[in-house]
This record gives sequence, structure tokens and C-alpha cells, in this order.
Amino acid sequence: MNRPSPALLAFAWGWAEILAQAAMKAVPLGQATARRMLGRLMQAIPAAVQSALEMPDDARPAYKPMLEMLSAQNEAQYSRLFRV
Repeated sequence: MNRPSPALLAFAWGWAEILAQAAMKAVPLGQATARRMLGRLMQAIPAAVQSALEMPDDARPAYKPMLEMLSAQNEAQYSRLFRV
């Protein structure tokens, strides 16, 4: 089994970090708890990335254009909660 590239691991880590920041804003989750959560996720990210790489292309449910269009509408809201 080959190791995932550092770029893919960094992308997955960045995504997890953004989700942790959003969780801190959306629910009563402190920074220490978010850091502990990220510490546990850091252990799982390499296996998750490897699993995604081994999936056949037609099994990757990543293309959701309507979700992206609706998500972009938050630009017109008074306040934005999440960094996109």
C-alpha cells in the first residue's frame, strides 16, 4: 500500500480544521475540545485518504453542483458563520 501524497494529507487536514472551526461557532465547543478532536482526526486522516484513493471513480460522490450553488448564496446574508 502506497502512502498518500503530502498534498492530499494537507488538504484533508485543512478541511478537518475548517470543520472544527465551524463546529466551534455552531455549537458550544471550546478550543481545547476542538484541538483534541483534531488530534484524534489526525490519526484517522491517512487511512481515510488512502480509502478515498482506492475507490473507483464512479463511487466518489463529490459532484453536487446544486449544493455548491445554494451554499454560495450565503454571500448575500447579513453575517457569515462559516469560512468557505
